[in-house]
Amino acid sequence: VRWKDQAFVLMMSSFMSGDERVLRLRKRPKETSSKAKTARVPFGSQATKVLSIPAIADGYNYHMGAVDEFDHLTAQNAGLRHVRREGHQALEHWLLRTVLINCYLLALYSDIPEPRQVSFRSQQDFRRQLIGALVAK
Repeated sequence: VRWKDQAFVLMMSSFMSGDERVLRLRKRPKETSSKAKTARVPFGSQATKVLSIPAIADGYNYHMGAVDEFDHLTAQNAGLRHVRREGHQALEHWLLRTVLINCYLLALYSDIPEPRQVSFRSQQDFRRQLIGALVAK
């Protein structure tokens, strides 16, 4: 998808087509912004305006923190020792970490009412309890 925000932006996605658009309240770029002269035109004298933007750009702008959060959770608890791995072992390692982090997030944000059978204070605490439950059975 090619899109002009303050500058030309090229985006590619494996799960969104470039045809989808969404309406978003956008702020007019500042007068001092050198690249935003043409981006200010649709706003006229308004400071904000609802504009139609590509869904792929909207998804990136409003959900880009999820990648940073995943990287933070992965770095916070690597879990496995660093050893030289073949391609399939690196993929298995990444998949295991992804599954563990997703399980932690599901448990953290679940709507199970209190008191829960399992409570944890951190990702490390969650993993310790998970391993303990798996080993105990």
